[in-house]
Amino acid sequence: MNVLFHDEDGNIINYYDVLNIPSDAAKEDIRSSFYRLIKHYHPDISGENTVEGRKKADLIIKGYKILIDDATRGEYDRVLFSGKQFSPSGYRIIPKKRVKYSMSLSELLKTRMLNKKIRHRERIYKFGQDIEIFITPGESRSGFAACIDLPSRIACPVCYGEQPECHLCHGVGRITSTTMLEITVPPPVEHGRIVEIDLLKSRPDRFTSFTMKTLRIKISIIGKTSGTSA
Repeated sequence: MNVLFHDEDGNIINYYDVLNIPSDAAKEDIRSSFYRLIKHYHPDISGENTVEGRKKADLIIKGYKILIDDATRGEYDRVLFSGKQFSPSGYRIIPKKRVKYSMSLSELLKTRMLNKKIRHRERIYKFGQDIEIFITPGESRSGFAACIDLPSRIACPVCYGEQPECHLCHGVGRITSTTMLEITVPPPVEHGRIVEIDLLKSRPDRFTSFTMKTLRIKISIIGKTSGTSA
């Protein structure tokens, strides 16, 4: 286990969340976010020497070193996106390549999350659902979990809405980002099942909210005839 990737309890740290950047962020975006955040949290720069601030600054520095190096970032991405196999509830997490985003998710396109990470052929064009998840017959019998990236808003980490001249949020008090939503679907799972999620009740924390109100997911079993083309 790479100790830089995990916290003291052995849980992997999501440095993309630490730096408030999407998982396909370019190096310029990584540097820009790092400079903004480190000015706010590092005690030598901010002038505020607190335990919380030092811990946050340490995470920001570690995350920057990992994500700015191509080789280290590649190894980290494999651990972050492929290493997690089971959800806390015990369901197996299906691979992200079987989670397909609809072109109707205009908010995702606006946040540029889909422009590189999700390829053209991995998008669906039917508008009856926002997401289509493809599962195996075995997963339909045992249930499954899936991790879905969604557009979100987070409280500005620099000014928290208290500085109209803030260079990060421009006084709005929040910034756009992407946040992972983990869903579980218990068995039995029928082919063509529609799962609707109220995202207003699924806030990850009090600082984060999804920009969509509801999420409509269609479940398709691999090998079954589907009325939706991918």
